[in-house]
This record gives sequence, structure tokens and C-alpha cells, in this order.
Amino acid sequence: MNLKTILVDDEILNLKNLEIILTENFPFVEILGLFQTVADAKSFIENNPIDLLFLDISMPIENGFDLLQYFPIRNFQVIFVTAHEEYAIKAIRVGATDYLLKPVLISELRISIDKVCAVCGVTDKAKTENQLNITYEGGKSILDFDEIVYLKGFDNITTIYLTRNRKLTVAKTLKHFENLLDNHFFRNHKSFIVNLKFVTKILTREAYLIELKEGTQLPISRRNYKDLNQILNK
Repeated sequence: MNLKTILVDDEILNLKNLEIILTENFPFVEILGLFQTVADAKSFIENNPIDLLFLDISMPIENGFDLLQYFPIRNFQVIFVTAHEEYAIKAIRVGATDYLLKPVLISELRISIDKVCAVCGVTDKAKTENQLNITYEGGKSILDFDEIVYLKGFDNITTIYLTRNRKLTVAKTLKHFENLLDNHFFRNHKSFIVNLKFVTKILTREAYLIELKEGTQLPISRRNYKDLNQILNK
């Protein structure tokens, strides 16, 4: 069973970006249409059954809450996608399943869609081998491998450095994660594992270093330099 879905946002780039993310990561989310006005979305919903509505709040003429007022009794789930965090409580009061802030993170989007799947009885059959389930002080996260830039370990503590200047610190050894990650990751040093997708070059100065896309430099142990160099030059 697919989730019949529409996206509503007055900015076409936001619609297209969300469409791409959903298509690439959630193949069971069937996108029926993209709409830039409340009027067009209302007309579609009145004439077509849907399971899920991704809805922006701030739009000209009528906003996202106005659209929901047309459907006081709904047989579809709503996920707000907005740049305005101050409407979160109101979103809960109108029965939204979840509330995401722009720019949308795949890990947060996955949690939202899992909530919808639970309500609708839909099973995500997509493979989850490229994810890490992380439990840490303060919560849990599901991380896609593509979000992980590198990991730094010290004793029994590992800090996971993520895209968009985020990081998580967990009480696990670096070896623990080395066994879970796929072949896009390389143990370049006793204290570091790097995602090769983010490596731009190797620097050979007084010491061997990896340079990442955002400019971060990480050490390479001499014993691992040859293997890494061969992998990057394939």
C-alpha cells in the first residue's frame, strides 16, 4: 500500500526539493500533486482521496490553517513543513500528525512518516541498511549514512559529526560504529572514521591529512595511508 500524498507550499523550489527527497528516500509515498495555493489544494482534496498532506503555513491569500478549516473532519494525515516554529502548538491543536521546520532533515522526515505509517497501517518496505539507530542522553535519532561526515572516538565516547554543523555524542566506542557502517566509510586513524563521500583530497605535508568538503582536516595514520590513497584513486 502506498501513501497517496500531496504537497502544498507557495514556493515552487520548496515543493520540488521536498518532492525529490520523498521520491529518493520514501518510494511508497505516492505524490499525486504539487500545489501553490490553498484554493487549488482544496479543489483537489475535494475530488480525490489522499492519505497524507504536506502543508506550509505562511502563504498569500489563505494560509495552511485556512485550508484545514475546509476539512474539519479529515480522513488524511497532515504534516506541517514550515519556517515558523511559533505555530507548533496551534498545529497540534488542529490535529497535525507532525511539524517539521525548514530545511527538512531526512532523519526528522523519516520519524514523521513513520508516525503516519503507524496510523494508516502502511509498512515501509524500503531497506534501512544505510541507517544508524542512535540512542544518546536526551533522546533517540535515526541517521542516514549520507548525513554522517565523520566520527571521532575517545575511550568509550564517540562524537558523530553531521551535515549542517550538527553533532551527537554517544557512549559507544568507535569500533562499535565501524562494525555498523558500510564501505563508504574508512577508518583513517585510530580516533577517526570518515565518510569518503565528503573527502576532497589527501594532503601530504609534515603529516598525512584528509581534507573534507567544508574544509575540515583529519589525520591519517601512516599504516592506513596507502589503502586510503588506493580507494580514492580508483
